[in-house]
Amino acid sequence: MLRKTLFLAAAVLAMPLYAQAPTPGAAIPGAECLVRINATPQSWLIQGYDPFDGAIPEGTFGVTFVNEGTGECRFTPTFELGQPPFGLSKGSGKRIGYALLNLTDTQDVTPRVGRTQLAPSQKMVTLGANGSRTLLYKLVADADDVKDSGIFTQDVTIEAQDGSFRSLGGTQLVLGINVLPSARIGLAGAYTMNDGHAVVDLGELRPGVAPVPLQLRVASTGSYDLNVTSANSGRLRLGSSDWYVPYSLAIGSNSVNLTGVRTISGATNGGLRREALPIHFLIGDTSDRRAGVYSDVVSISVTAR
Repeated sequence: MLRKTLFLAAAVLAMPLYAQAPTPGAAIPGAECLVRINATPQSWLIQGYDPFDGAIPEGTFGVTFVNEGTGECRFTPTFELGQPPFGLSKGSGKRIGYALLNLTDTQDVTPRVGRTQLAPSQKMVTLGANGSRTLLYKLVADADDVKDSGIFTQDVTIEAQDGSFRSLGGTQLVLGINVLPSARIGLAGAYTMNDGHAVVDLGELRPGVAPVPLQLRVASTGSYDLNVTSANSGRLRLGSSDWYVPYSLAIGSNSVNLTGVRTISGATNGGLRREALPIHFLIGDTSDRRAGVYSDVVSISVTAR
């Protein structure tokens, strides 16, 4: 759970292995090709993605192919969907598109149509008896498709496929992304920055709503809470004196009780949202007050749910 504050002033599954027909020029007639595939980890999960921090949702993973037979193996690694349609899903809502890239051989192996589409120029992996090779893959999710928090996954099978499109072995994988509940807040309107704080000039203090155009901007992956506190419990104070002017605050359609910590809950339905909530300052009685600059420090924080 992320909190931001604004101040105002799979174990490897071995599939059945098959004997590969001897290729022309094989050193040992009748020798077998036996491929074992080790994918570690078994779940290729992009961890801790925050859609508001600007990072690319990606992760790099490795697969080791081992020839446990006595003959040479020639094959192409391919990926096949366990259950279409294509895209990472948490069971409902919009699927998240992704790309799966073979970094070692610079190839796009994304199973967009149900399985990897092999190009004529695609390199085959060649392993001698007892040989092994590790390939690196990058999983990149489409950030524009992220509209909610949660864990989105898709089951796939990675296979070693020979030139006749036969599977010489395979293992199951889970591709996915963990999208964190996240929220951000900011200000728009009439304010200036001073020493990391937003300073709002309320003008000459008069009873009623201060004529200050100000908005609280909220971006969230779903539901959120706003926590509001006042250093002077809803009073504008003249320096360090005992002179005060009472005031109240409203954010959006919610009046805020500044005598303690006040929590305002945003919309309860899920999904990515961006909102602009107007902030209003209602000034109380200003009669019989000494002249001077009255101020308060209001803290607003947001918590994603």
